[in-house]
Amino acid sequence: MSTTKYSISASHRITGKSRTTISKHLQEGKLTCEVDEHGNKLIDASELLRVYGDACRFEREEGREANASPPRLSSVSSFSGAAAEARLEALEQQLSREMAERERERRQYREQVEHLQESLAKAQEGHNRATLLLEHQTKGGGDWERAVKLLEARLDQQEARSQQELQALRQAAKKRIANYRQALDQERQRSFWKRLWS
Repeated sequence: MSTTKYSISASHRITGKSRTTISKHLQEGKLTCEVDEHGNKLIDASELLRVYGDACRFEREEGREANASPPRLSSVSSFSGAAAEARLEALEQQLSREMAERERERRQYREQVEHLQESLAKAQEGHNRATLLLEHQTKGGGDWERAVKLLEARLDQQEARSQQELQALRQAAKKRIANYRQALDQERQRSFWKRLWS
């Protein structure tokens, strides 16, 4: 690689992102650059890797097509050094962020499950109280008896909904955690070179 800094046009060819998108990311501070003595914006290769990751294809800028013959050893070795280290560091940071996000979601699921369990326990308690009232009711209760029956029916519905929500939440949490574990296992199984060039 002859240089590690690229213009917006070169960055467009490397990442496949439009010039408008790259300029927008520069303005928003998502992507950083340097300005040369002529006022041209130059973006470091490590910045492109940090923001766009696997979308970066530096061989596009070097004039090689995707269907060209495999790169020679000299071409491969040109990716060693700062750019390769930057890419590996960006991948590690991305993986660390994803793992932290998965842990945050697991905590959130656990809190929701605990909340639903508490709601279910309260609904059960209310149901038990309504049952006791019905057992000790006096004859000729009239409207009071109907009101208690309606309350019992509502409590039954609330308990059933809480059970359904709890079951659905547990299934969704198990499915998402399984997907995250599978994705993490696949990432760990990728070889050093596959992670570097994919």
